[in-house]
Amino acid sequence: MTEHAGIIDSWDDEKGFGFIAVAQGKKFFFHISALRGSHRPVQGDSVFFQAGTDKQGRPIAIHVRSAALTIDNPAIRIKPRLNKKETYRPLKKSQPVNKHRLIEHEIPWLKLLLLLIFPLAGAFNLLMDYGVLWVLPAYLIASVVSYYFYWDDKRRAKNNEWRIPEANLQFWALLGGWPGAFIAQQQFRHKTKKLSFRMVFWIIVITHQLLWFDWVVMDGKWLVALLPFG
Repeated sequence: MTEHAGIIDSWDDEKGFGFIAVAQGKKFFFHISALRGSHRPVQGDSVFFQAGTDKQGRPIAIHVRSAALTIDNPAIRIKPRLNKKETYRPLKKSQPVNKHRLIEHEIPWLKLLLLLIFPLAGAFNLLMDYGVLWVLPAYLIASVVSYYFYWDDKRRAKNNEWRIPEANLQFWALLGGWPGAFIAQQQFRHKTKKLSFRMVFWIIVITHQLLWFDWVVMDGKWLVALLPFG
């Protein structure tokens, strides 16, 4: 295979991967396992590599080597150990290691509370005027199921496993699980970048808002007008 010349444009030594830039402005992803040489990568290093693609068809660099002639040292592909102070730091019993733990982020509770005003008011109205009890439990159950599917899909993504179809996630949001989906999206930073998915999700949320607004404020006039027998 043809070798290409490039320069290490960025490198994350903690995670063990980075990008190689070539003269044409194109960048190739590479992992430490593909490197051969005498030292770990440093941003700005000149390297030679062979071009390849990953399972998704994205460009990657394989058989990466330093531009200078060096003897390969397999130890460079091993993640550096912590310094002595960190090496002997005991692990607190209150912080057990959990391989399934996902990165968590702050949840905008105020925003969620504002979105729940009309659904909660509508559910309370149904309870007081008609004795309908199932609305809140239905929202709660659908939210728990939706939250679980987001968590599981994020876990599968990190482990390169078969993913949960997006239609399933949106289906549970449509059934009333959008509050749980909203919490999971923010907490795990999952499904927050794909524009088409976000548009469908927020259409579902807005639809729920309009239906409950109509029920609480307009006495269901819009909803009745949309029904075939209205």
